[in-house]
Amino acid sequence: MFGRKEPRYFQLVATEARDFAVWPIGRRPPRGWRVVPFAGTIQACGRHVAELHSAGAARACDGRPSPMAPATLVGLLRKAAGEQPDAPALSVGDLRVSYQLLWELVEDLAGRLTESGVGPGERVGVAGHAAPDLLVAALAVLVTGATCVLSAGGRPDGVVAAVAGAQPGLVLAPAGSVAALPWSPMVLARWEGVTGTAWQACAALEPAVAGTAGEHAEASLVVLPPRPGVAGVVWRGGQLAWLAGDCGLPPLGGGARLLPPAPPGAPETAVVALRALLTGAELVLPERDPGRAAGAAAGRGRAAPAPVRWRLRADRAGGALDEVEVVGFAETSMLCAAVVPGTGDLEPLPHVRRYVLDAQLGPVPTGEVGELYVAGAPLAAGYLDQPELTMSRFLPDPLGEVAGSLMFRTGNLARRLSGHRFALVGPPTP
Repeated sequence: MFGRKEPRYFQLVATEARDFAVWPIGRRPPRGWRVVPFAGTIQACGRHVAELHSAGAARACDGRPSPMAPATLVGLLRKAAGEQPDAPALSVGDLRVSYQLLWELVEDLAGRLTESGVGPGERVGVAGHAAPDLLVAALAVLVTGATCVLSAGGRPDGVVAAVAGAQPGLVLAPAGSVAALPWSPMVLARWEGVTGTAWQACAALEPAVAGTAGEHAEASLVVLPPRPGVAGVVWRGGQLAWLAGDCGLPPLGGGARLLPPAPPGAPETAVVALRALLTGAELVLPERDPGRAAGAAAGRGRAAPAPVRWRLRADRAGGALDEVEVVGFAETSMLCAAVVPGTGDLEPLPHVRRYVLDAQLGPVPTGEVGELYVAGAPLAAGYLDQPELTMSRFLPDPLGEVAGSLMFRTGNLARRLSGHRFALVGPPTP
């Protein structure tokens, strides 16, 4: 698979919370994991886990609480807004929206959704193009505690069809685009977006997927890649709350302005938007789509996810400018390391651990090449409706700070450098 001899069969391991993963046969699992009396290929292990779960929900998206942050994502967002209600929250051209107005709109829409039956364990699709409207809709879904499946950019019928493919119970979209739904929409609510566009909440007539999107779980966000056949990655609220503190990005606050480096549908833009709103900064969105292809390549079958290198720019009062270049995967909230200026080396961000391992999951010596694994605060929960793919990419973390924690197998080769630094070598040789 990666140009090195690897085991074909694995033993199944589990935590007390019934999270499942695979681990090399004959090796003692990390702290918090116990061996389950079953071994086989990853596909066989996945089928066995599906049998153990009556609803077929494997570890990818079950109700596992995140250990990353004691405060909820929505609580932190509300706190930042309450500290400066009159400050600008977002701007697009001549449009300015204060934190107070933003949250009045969000709370109003969240109330409508709650009246329609949306709550924890539900899956809600959000599709559109206007970034301010998308932001309000996505935040409203998170406020209800549901999972927000977000699709933006591309053709209007394409983004609506993308979220419909995730089988949500409800789809929020501009009124003119709901005709692209594969089922006859039943309109439950109508409202006017920030930009003046008419929006609708349309219910699915067929039952939505149950369990795998996070039944009984905390609020979650899934930013769907624009390319078909690429798995969406589930970002938990507790995981995203990490963006409120020391995550290696420029320190912000009132008066700072964050400029997303990508179109509204890109995962990087979602990360930048949350970073701005969690820290009281102003989110400055472009009037027109920059035109770059949006979205990071998440797992597709057994192909290696592609790392994304991007820049975050923060303007401050007085003309000061902060800029940092980072590298990440969709599976790590688009963040795992900062580019060291002048060298190109990569330094893990705070609360992120990097491992460069051999085929037996042992560390390679400094200077040698191995496969890159990432663990820590920004780790995603798994792939949407892809339990076997989740099991193959998210393995028990041997050095996890919390018992039962996981690490992400990137499938990319890296060279281990001194200290905690590393350098990406390139995609693995098949």
